[in-house]
Parts: sequence; structure tokens; C-alpha cells
Amino acid sequence: MKSTRPVAVITGAARGIGKGCALELARGGFNLLINDLPDADSVEKLHITQQECIAEGVEVICFPADVGDLSLHEEMLDAAQNLWGRLDCLLNNAGISVKKRGDLLDLEPDSFDQNIAINTRAPFFLAQAFSKRLLAQPKPEAELPHRSIISSVPSTPSCWR
Repeated sequence: MKSTRPVAVITGAARGIGKGCALELARGGFNLLINDLPDADSVEKLHITQQECIAEGVEVICFPADVGDLSLHEEMLDAAQNLWGRLDCLLNNAGISVKKRGDLLDLEPDSFDQNIAINTRAPFFLAQAFSKRLLAQPKPEAELPHRSIISSVPSTPSCWR
């Protein structure tokens, strides 16, 4: 089905900034594919976001998945593009902080690697996949906003001791 409405894909849409963006885009008339982690709590919150957006008169599909799993990016974009026939906006909002807050000097490599995988690698490769599809559309016009807020709580500054 070809949609006359613009279509947005939003990661990290179950709560916070992602949910707020989903609601604003729904109010603006966008059909949405919203994504968050596949755990029970996130899926429940994602479905609440879905219902609130549907109440704005748009179509919304949920795609629970960890964006760090690059093998799911194409499947996620397919879900939106196959349903609505277009892609117009990618909002890479999903993000994490380190596993254990504290002194930067105590940061473990696995926590650092997970942070890079979710906050840098995943949005880059999702934007790359989105952009390839966008350029293949008859009239490629889109927005690819990236957020950079990781946390409102800073790490303990060990250099200030």
C-alpha cells in the first residue's frame, strides 16, 4: 500500500525523548514504525506509545528489536517500506549509558564496547541502510536527526580529586 502520509522510523520510542518525538510526529501526520528493546517492559511501553499515536489518527507499527543487532536493520526498514511504500524520516534515538556508573577510570571494556555498539555503530549503519533506500525512491527527501544526549547524570570526575 502506498501512503500519502510521510513515514518515520523511530528507535528508542518506548519512553522519554523517543516517545515524545513519536507523539509529535503523529500529531504532524506521520505514519510511524516505532522501535525499542524486545524485553517485556519495553514492549509494553512501546504498545502504549503505539496506542497514543494511533489516537492522533495515524498508522503505527511496533518493531521490538535491539538496534545493536545490525542483522535486524533491513527487516525493520522492510516492515515500514513494505507497508507504506516509502520512507521519509529516520530518528535514531535509541541509546545507552555505561553499565555501571562511576569513575571513568573504572570503566570496563565490555561496557565501553556495548556503549559504542549502541550509540555509534548501530545508528551509523541504520542511517546507511535508510539512506540507500531513500536514494532509491522516486523523490528522495528525508530527515535523519541524530540525538546526542546519553545521560543527565555525569560520571564521577576523578581528575577533580
